[in-house]
Amino acid sequence: MGTVTYPDAAVINYINSNFVPLQINVQSNTDLAGKHRVFWTPTIIILDSSVTEYYRFNGFLPPEEFIPQLGFGLGKMFLEKQNHKAASIQLKSVVDKYPGSDIAPEAQYWFAVSEYKAAHNADALLNGWKKLKKDYPNSIWAKKVAYVKE
Repeated sequence: MGTVTYPDAAVINYINSNFVPLQINVQSNTDLAGKHRVFWTPTIIILDSSVTEYYRFNGFLPPEEFIPQLGFGLGKMFLEKQNHKAASIQLKSVVDKYPGSDIAPEAQYWFAVSEYKAAHNADALLNGWKKLKKDYPNSIWAKKVAYVKE
């Protein structure tokens, strides 16, 4: 990641615009690595200012997959913090900007959930899940909503 993804200008801009990055050497900082259950590198963890973990992913990703993963992590954090409007905006952004990314189907799933949570509108949830089934029919996320009728 240090030679391909981290030096990428879009990655640098995205991280600097949305995060306070911290990179640790897990061999010399075993206490912090242990506290956050880091067993493989790279491990990317999205935490809030209270050090509550909201999302993590492991292993190398090229820039075109790394940025959507980070954006998804922000969306999940907003959703879990009950900021449904921010979650909807963030998750929809991932789907709209990176529809071919590996995280897009999951982002579409949780986008529909955030829309439902914001308005308690079952139609928003069902329509979002129908879109998921249509746009990502072979994803595990489409299987999770397979019972939803067209």
